[in-house]
Amino acid sequence: MRLRVLIQWVCPALLTGLLSCTSDEICLSNQHALHAGLYSARSERQKDTTLISASVYGVGEGMDSIYKDEAVSKLFLPLSFDSDTTAFVIDEGVLRDTIWFRHTKELIYISRNCGFTYDFTIDSIWYTTVLVDSVAVDKPGVKYSENAENVKIFVY
Repeated sequence: MRLRVLIQWVCPALLTGLLSCTSDEICLSNQHALHAGLYSARSERQKDTTLISASVYGVGEGMDSIYKDEAVSKLFLPLSFDSDTTAFVIDEGVLRDTIWFRHTKELIYISRNCGFTYDFTIDSIWYTTVLVDSVAVDKPGVKYSENAENVKIFVY
């Protein structure tokens, strides 16, 4: 009798509980960052490059160091939820540049457990040209949980 109750009620309840946990339930933190690849401006074909001892930090209130004296070939840059422009400094020793990203944002619903976040669209970019030769938008949409390179930064 007990085995019958176990099979009839407990097993389906456990199975339902396990199956109700979907991938929507997994909330991804910081998965709304702009992805930027670094490329050599001196190469005739697009060749990725690495900055050996780079520091990257945000400009403005509430912005902090993102990379500090690290070797980087890709950057993951969080865009501002409060402003339509986000700026970052790329510092490679004595060479330093600032890049400004102007963007729009759209509030999107992730799930009941994760709540809401923003998707961004890059409108325009300004930059200084000490270390950076040029910046190109490859994919203007910065979507939650998407792993795609949005911007190519060509450095000397």
